[in-house]
Amino acid sequence: MSSQFTYVLKDSRHKKKIRRQMIVASSDVNEKVKPVRIHKGLIYTGVTFVCITLGITIGYFANEAGIIKGYTEGINMRNDRIAALETEVAGLNEVISTKDSEINVLSQTVLVKNEEIDSLNEEIDSMYIPTDFPMSGSATMTLTSDGEIPVIIFNGSEGDFCKATAAGTVIEIRTNPHDTDDGSIAEYYVAGENTDSSQEERRDLGYYTVITIDHGNGYCTVYMNDGDAVVSEGDRVSAGNTLYNLKSGSTSVGYKMILNGEYINPEEVMIISG
Repeated sequence: MSSQFTYVLKDSRHKKKIRRQMIVASSDVNEKVKPVRIHKGLIYTGVTFVCITLGITIGYFANEAGIIKGYTEGINMRNDRIAALETEVAGLNEVISTKDSEINVLSQTVLVKNEEIDSLNEEIDSMYIPTDFPMSGSATMTLTSDGEIPVIIFNGSEGDFCKATAAGTVIEIRTNPHDTDDGSIAEYYVAGENTDSSQEERRDLGYYTVITIDHGNGYCTVYMNDGDAVVSEGDRVSAGNTLYNLKSGSTSVGYKMILNGEYINPEEVMIISG
């Protein structure tokens, strides 16, 4: 037969001193009642221990909850920041895409402009290459030589004019003396040298006026005629500018060409149409 025990705390007062007792009782009438006395200090100690333990436990979990909350708030803030940065990056990517399109357009524009500049430079360069015909009208032409120098003789018509074959600067206009009255050949000035009449070779083919134009790219052209020059030393000329007017008795023009200090055949450079 099982026994049931009942715990009873019983206050015992003796001379105003309170004593607390715990009595264990059983419902079995045959069981003896054995009182168990617990000192109040032990009870206080137990209660205090329980309270401290409970407080520590509560504090620990409260602290952990605070830490977790802090972490959670930090994670949320970080996620918000990441979302904001992603939005900013998306905006920047759109700007970059727009700028890339603009750069592509500008690159194409620059490419076209560079091609135009190259074409213009080629056109400008061609302006200084003596490819033009030196006569304003039709003329017969004969390739001959002045010593070892190739020269073309153009025979035009009165009223025509001799013209510059490319743009450049008139660097020299020299005048050779005319023949003497007795038919002998006076001294002719050629390339810094004098030749007297005893020599059979007639420099500059006996032409009275000699014009030299420097085209600034290694080319120089030399024009010879018995008329008067209509330009002066130091003048800037363009292709087609008049150098001589062809008059009666002076419709012949001699033409020489120099490249990098060496005389060359003008026919190698000239472009003749028609």
